[in-house]
This record gives sequence, C-alpha cells and structure tokens, in this order.
Amino acid sequence: MRRHRKPSSLGEERKRAILKAAQQEFEVHGLEGARMQRVADKAGIPKPNVHYYFHSKLELYNAVLEDVVSLWDQAFETLNPEDDPAEVLERFVRKKVEFTRLYPQATRIFTSEILRSYPHMTRTLNTRMSRWTRERAQVIEHWIRQGKVLPIDPYHLIFMIWATTQHYASAEAQIRSVYGKRRLSRADYERLADTLSLMVRRVCIPGSCAQGHD
Repeated sequence: MRRHRKPSSLGEERKRAILKAAQQEFEVHGLEGARMQRVADKAGIPKPNVHYYFHSKLELYNAVLEDVVSLWDQAFETLNPEDDPAEVLERFVRKKVEFTRLYPQATRIFTSEILRSYPHMTRTLNTRMSRWTRERAQVIEHWIRQGKVLPIDPYHLIFMIWATTQHYASAEAQIRSVYGKRRLSRADYERLADTLSLMVRRVCIPGSCAQGHD
C-alpha cells in the first residue's frame, strides 16, 4: 500500500525563516539592492537551500508579497450578506491592526510596491487582490441596499481601513516621534483599533452616532 507523504515540517520552517529574512533584506535594500546571500545569512541557511525553495530573487520577492496578501485575506476572509456589518467591519479593523503590529516590515514592502504601481507584482496576485476587494465591496453594497450600512462607497471604505492601519507601519518613525517613544507598544495599537473601530461604526452604521462607546 502506498503511503501519502506529509509536507515536511522542516521544509515549512525553512521557508518561513527565508521569508522572514527576505522581509528584512527587501525593506532595507529593495528588490534591486537585495542579495540572496544576505537572505541566506539572516535565515541561517546555506544559499543553495534558499535557491531550492525560491529559484530567483524576483520569485522570493513575489513570495513575500503573496504572503502579505494571504495574511490580509485572513483578516476579512469570511463575509456574507447575512452577517452583522458592525461586527464584521470591527473584526476586519482589529485583525488588520494586529497584522500591522506583527508584520510591519512586510507591510512597508507592500506599501512601497503600491507606490511604484506594482512594477514587480505578478498578474495572478494583482488579479487576486482585485477580485478579493470586489467581492467584499459587493457584500457591503448588499448591506447598503438593506439599510444596514449608510450609503457610502464600499471601495473607499476598504481603502480607508487599509490606509489608516498601514500608516502605523509605513510612518512608524513619525508616529513614534509624535508620541515621544522609542517604540510603539501593544497598547498603542489597541488604541488605534479602538479609535478606528468606533469611527467606522459611527460613519457606516445607521443610528450609531446616538450610541455611546461600548
């Protein structure tokens, strides 16, 4: 009887180590200045092993971008017209803030790619992002027709949440300077999530302005 082999946990650990090291390398040096040898050194893996998993620097770069999009997807993964929009939007905000806190380097790399009009992103990944956004906007439009959400542009709502949460990564140095801190604490991110969740609820959900802060 032929046995099915399970994916190697060691292989997955090595790929995660490479992706983490690549985030550091690409943030500092960009795609053009990054070196696979430095990625290997940071990951503690021989360079040939890095090439075993990622055949080129561009392939590794796109793997980092795809990892970011996959993690973002998880923040707004399940979305149905029957859901409570207030709960869903708050969950999206809080997960997105947590992603920014845990993966600031990945967020900054992705923001840099966006600012340069996706010069290196694969068409498949670009199409996936567009489809993801469109599908969630359609559910928000359904909520608007039901009167559960005020008549706002659903795309701009998603863009606003993206922009606000990502700002804490892309402009971290500025925010630390304003706060007079050497680093942002978990409590700082929790205050961001509380504030943004309240703003989204008040702007999007009918009758929320009359309610107090829960």
